[in-house]
Order: sequence, then structure tokens, then C-alpha cells
Amino acid sequence: MSALQRLRAARARPTGQKLRVDPVVCEGIGQCAMAASRLVHLDRWGYPIVPTEELGVSDLAPAQRAVNSCPRHALWLEETD
Repeated sequence: MSALQRLRAARARPTGQKLRVDPVVCEGIGQCAMAASRLVHLDRWGYPIVPTEELGVSDLAPAQRAVNSCPRHALWLEETD
């Protein structure tokens, strides 16, 4: 396995965390998608669609940016079982 393949595998390694959104609290402002466009997509009304699987190592920093950018505090990182 090359060094690049090992690096990619390490970045894809599950972290035991998921990005979650509270649809009741969310007002569809869209700051989260601007902060983490690779992870958070908006539906046609502007509400976030987040990945359902565990985040990889390379996704943690963008996910944290999305959480921090939400003015309504509708996103959070959750530990998986």
C-alpha cells in the first residue's frame, strides 16, 4: 500500500461521530452549508441535509465548522454507539 493510499484510508476511518440536525429548531438560514459545502447540502427550501453515516476523520473539521456556524444551534456532533 502506498503512502497516499494509507493517508486516504486514515482520513476515511470512522470517528464514531455523526452530524445531526434538529429540524424543529432549524430555520433554513443555510450558514452550515456555506461552512461545510462538502458535507451539508440544502433542500429546495434551504434546510440542511446531512450525511447519515459516521463521519470520517477528514470530515470532522468541516462538520465542526458547520456546527459552529449555525445561528440557531440546530446542528451538533453526536457520538455513535
